Amino acid sequence: MNEVEDVWRRAGLDELHLIWSHAADYGADGEAPEGTPRGIVQLSYLLRVYNSAMGGGLGFAVEVNEPFRLKRAMDAMRYFGLADLAELVADLIEHDLDIGHAGSRHDDFEALLGPQDEALTRAFRARAAERPADFGLE
Repeated sequence: MNEVEDVWRRAGLDELHLIWSHAADYGADGEAPEGTPRGIVQLSYLLRVYNSAMGGGLGFAVEVNEPFRLKRAMDAMRYFGLADLAELVADLIEHDLDIGHAGSRHDDFEALLGPQDEALTRAFRARAAERPADFGLE
């Protein structure tokens, strides 16, 4: 266990918080290391686009993420059962990743996430409970 994980555990953060943190790091880096469990990889794809959108808006997320990364995020959204979010990303792709169109959909994006982005957190925790091996929990 590394020092950060040890501190997190002493602070009372659970294994799912640690998984989320690792996935966010992998998303920021652009790729998860080989051998990373499927669910963590999918979460990293989703978080790359999500974090971009939260940092600068949906138009910014479209601007800074290559089309293949948006498609990965869309597939990850489906993996987590977030079909409406996936359809929103599909709409962005269908509109040739137009930054203005993406910016006009940011309120829709936030509405689908819900207060404090609870839809994303709930979907992640549900999938981890349903398929713990996908997250290295077995």
